[in-house]
This record gives sequence, structure tokens and C-alpha cells, in this order.
Amino acid sequence: MLHIGEFAGMTGLSVKALRHYDEKGVLVPAEVDSDSGYRRYGEEQVRSGVIVKALRDAGVPLAAVGVTVAGADPSTAIDVHHRLVLEQREQEDHTFAQARAVVASLAAPVEIVERSLPPQPYVGRVLTVPRGDEDSVTDDDANEQFSQLYVAVQEAGVGPTGPFWTALRPGEQGAVEIVCCWPTSSQLEPTWGGDETTVGVLPERTELAAVWRPEPGVELPEGSTHPAVVALFDAIAERGITMPTTELRQRVLGQTADEYTVEVSITLP
Repeated sequence: MLHIGEFAGMTGLSVKALRHYDEKGVLVPAEVDSDSGYRRYGEEQVRSGVIVKALRDAGVPLAAVGVTVAGADPSTAIDVHHRLVLEQREQEDHTFAQARAVVASLAAPVEIVERSLPPQPYVGRVLTVPRGDEDSVTDDDANEQFSQLYVAVQEAGVGPTGPFWTALRPGEQGAVEIVCCWPTSSQLEPTWGGDETTVGVLPERTELAAVWRPEPGVELPEGSTHPAVVALFDAIAERGITMPTTELRQRVLGQTADEYTVEVSITLP
């Protein structure tokens, strides 16, 4: 029989680790003195101790190590953990690449313009995103609303008179409202389009707008805040503007890749 210190020296495991593995039922000593509490290990347990150290050095979880000591193939535990580590590394590489892409996208120049605009009638459809459930509304949902509303506006003979825009504004109980809007040639009746359609007019206003054009070789990471939005809030902060309400409007312009432009604007108080 081997005292715990001897067993530790033979296997490379520390005395502290051996006590912990005993408490967890992973590597239980062959004998424990009832009076002194001293642990003794059998010579046949040296093999198990060496395997336990090898698995723990490789990061194999303690539960899997315990199963191996109980008789499972150690190679299986190593292979399973190795696959998990490789999957985790792949995910980490992806997140690092995403982070680099976000930083690169924010470094690209964004033009800030201040402009005065006349009143603009519009119609829209509201999509509500509940707080904490940002994935409940997709691009496909918005595109469907734009398509349906486009047909209705054409049939009514009031446009559309220009490119659509998406308005982002606070909703009730922490929700966010996404309003899919088409400009019209005249203001329609408030009840036009039914309960699911909102009819309104953007009043004569001064807008602060961020105009973004893609840089060659710079791709926008999926799910990240658009750099035009970040640039717009930078401009608001630099000008010391206090916004009583926040409604962001985004327009996508251009018919070709060379003309592609994203504008994000806000009405100044």
C-alpha cells in the first residue's frame, strides 16, 4: 500500500488534488484509517492515478474522468473532449473575426450632413419588437410589409414618390417599433389601409444625417449596429444636442453596388 504522499509522487498528482478526487468519488483510496484519516492507495491504482493526471492536464471534465476510472476507455474521453475544444476554438475564432470586422467597419469614414426638408406625407406598417426578444422580427418580415404596402400605394395612385425608409422608435413597456414607410404624393385619410396601416406626415424639419458608403474589402458583421448609426450618435454628442425623443430613420439608396448608400437621420429639436 502507498501513503498519499508516496502515491502523489508516483502519479504526479498533488496531495490536495488527491483529496479533492476522493471527496468527489473520482479516485477513491483503497483504505482510509478510521482513527487518523490517512489515505492509502493500492499499487494497482497507480495506473488510474497516471491516467487521471493525463486527462485533467488535457482539460477533460472531472465527471468524464470519473467514468474513465470506473472502467471506460480513456481514449474515448480524450477524443470527445478534443472535439469539443476544437468546436469551441472555431467559435472563438469566429467571434474574434467578428470583433475585428466591427472595429474595421467603424473606422470607415461617414459623412455627416445637416439639411432642411419640406413636409413629407407617408404611410407605414408597424412591427413591434418586444423587449429582450430582438430576433422576433426578421428582415423577411419587414420586406413583406414593404411589398404589401407598395402595392397598396400604387393602387391608390399616390406613389410611392421616392425610396422607402425604416423608422426606429421607442414603443411601450420597453419595446421597439420598426415602421416600414413609403412616401406618398399627398396625405391620405387616417383610416386608409385599415388598423394595420399608419398614415402620417413628416413635418418641415431640420435633419442631422449620417451618410455611409461601403469601403472596398470591408464587410459589415451580421447583427452589429450599423456604423452610420454610431456616427450619427457621435455627431449628436459632439454638437451637445439633447434629443427629447429618438426616432431614427434609415434609407437605402442606389440601384447598383457602386451607388449603394445608407442614410440614417434624426430630426433636430
